[in-house]
Amino acid sequence: MNEEDYGRLLDRLIEDPEHRTEILQEVDIDTEEQNELASLLKASDAVWLSAHGAPPLDQDPVAAMLGLVADPHMTLDSKALARHRKRARLTVSDVAARLSERGWNVQAGDVFRWESRSAPDVPPAMIQAIAGVLATSPELISVRQAAAEDQFAAVRNTARFQNLVSRWMTALDLSRSMAVAALEGRMVATVHRGEEPDSEQLLAALDVLVEAVEQSRGTDTA
Repeated sequence: MNEEDYGRLLDRLIEDPEHRTEILQEVDIDTEEQNELASLLKASDAVWLSAHGAPPLDQDPVAAMLGLVADPHMTLDSKALARHRKRARLTVSDVAARLSERGWNVQAGDVFRWESRSAPDVPPAMIQAIAGVLATSPELISVRQAAAEDQFAAVRNTARFQNLVSRWMTALDLSRSMAVAALEGRMVATVHRGEEPDSEQLLAALDVLVEAVEQSRGTDTA
């Protein structure tokens, strides 16, 4: 496996923890590469969980939900959700029950939270399911968010981020474009877990991740 394919494989495994077994079955890698990937994934998982206070994956209804990834540019519209729920003559408990019937792990308290404040942890597939329950369309109960992209752009433009990209390139022997894509993926993952970090927090989390990978690979960061 060449360097670019290895980097792309690592990125897929980090992005989609629920399907790692299936992903690994698709590729031909030797035992040494398997062990190295396992070590990197363990470090990555530990870093993100500790940096963002996310619960274990088996207790995280978003991260565990069929391996779906939330879109940081789309969020549930709290006011529109409440309006369409009332129009459908359903209570928050009714909505939760009907989503549960569709296979989603949702409680009435979740629906109440979605209506009372922002819900960046709701993935597009769930928004579509909610729309189905309310007999409306996903577009009418969601809004497109430019803020997340603006925040990511602010991070990308910093010298600190460029330094992290260079370190990531060295640690995994990747091209710059691959390294940038991988670190941007980590920022998206933060939003996916329901966090709302500022630029400094994103950079700090990326720094911790890069350092963990450097240590696992024995990369000299001096």
